Amino acid sequence: MSAEAALPYRALSEVADVAGGVTLGRTVPDGASVELPYLRVANVQDGYIDTSEMKTVRVLKSEVGRFALQRGDVLLTEGGDFDKLGRGAVWDGRLDPCLHQNHVFRVRCNPGVVLPEYLATYLASQYGRRYFLSIAKQTTNLATIGSSDLKSAPVPQRSIAEQQGIVEALSAVGNEERAIDASIAKWEIIEEGLSESLLEGVSSGELSAIGNLGVVTTGMTPPVSWDARGVGKGIPLITPSQVSGGGETGTAEREISTDRRSDVRVISADATLAVCIGFGIGKVALSDSECCTNQQINSVAPFPEMDPRFVYLSVKRAMRQARARANLQVTPIINKKDFSALTVTVPDGMEQRRIADAVWAVRGRQSLLRAESVKLRKLKQGLTDDLLSGKVRVRDVA
Repeated sequence: MSAEAALPYRALSEVADVAGGVTLGRTVPDGASVELPYLRVANVQDGYIDTSEMKTVRVLKSEVGRFALQRGDVLLTEGGDFDKLGRGAVWDGRLDPCLHQNHVFRVRCNPGVVLPEYLATYLASQYGRRYFLSIAKQTTNLATIGSSDLKSAPVPQRSIAEQQGIVEALSAVGNEERAIDASIAKWEIIEEGLSESLLEGVSSGELSAIGNLGVVTTGMTPPVSWDARGVGKGIPLITPSQVSGGGETGTAEREISTDRRSDVRVISADATLAVCIGFGIGKVALSDSECCTNQQINSVAPFPEMDPRFVYLSVKRAMRQARARANLQVTPIINKKDFSALTVTVPDGMEQRRIADAVWAVRGRQSLLRAESVKLRKLKQGLTDDLLSGKVRVRDVA
């Protein structure tokens, strides 16, 4: 039996007050109501609150106290996609007053019994996730947790001093992680500015179009029956969610059987992938291996005389300019024809390599920082599991 299993437990409702939020779409009289900002599921991310895009709701003045958040409240999402199940963070009181909608639970900790940061850490850990998944009401792609089940969530009891020690130990690693992320963001800005400056300064090139950089292909969404049997045994299917802001492709969620190779429009390594449909429009990545894509992505497999890195940089610049126009549409879209016609300037091969080498020197610095960030995340995850399970005690890492 693990140390975590041997700890005494209490139901969440015994150590905190759990409440739902305001229901949207109600009609309330103007004279007796007030319009205030509120947190949606989209605002409550894994470990932080994103208030960059806020909405407002009109509620009765008499209800403000009931739905208003307080600094230290733990916010948890009711569900939706599986990654949103029980996702949460601690509210820091940056907006006051601020409400929360009914799909976001508010958990107000009992002072002296449980710390908000400790509770949020535990509920986000493998132990909290395991409980949420065990009680969730599931459909094909969605899962939700009810108020009564959340109130019954088991919370391991530790002294406030030990809870504080766990929080501080994990916070130290988190601070390092945030510092590295800030450095990555700084280098991304430097890369963006350098790339723009070098491409803008091309004087010996010819005005051309993306379609003249390589073979343009629009992907498709294969049926599930085409999936490979086993991870690593098929052709990765890249969708917009795997196209990162840093210009790289993440791990594919699906792989297509090699038997369907001729049906899925296979893209070669070093092709540039551009998201051309939906709210991820404008994201561009350089593939590091052979893959296929869904219909939201147009790809450019560079001609032999083109430097693949230069193609990536040129497409990225052209997409930044096209994205502003596309975002004015109800459903943002750049079709294959318009994508292929986007204007680029193409210098000779030597100039292409000079530009790409300069930008890639900056990208190399980012790659080192991203690798360090991955190591820290793994360290933090392992430390979290060890501290919460009791395998490692706070005094051991002090």
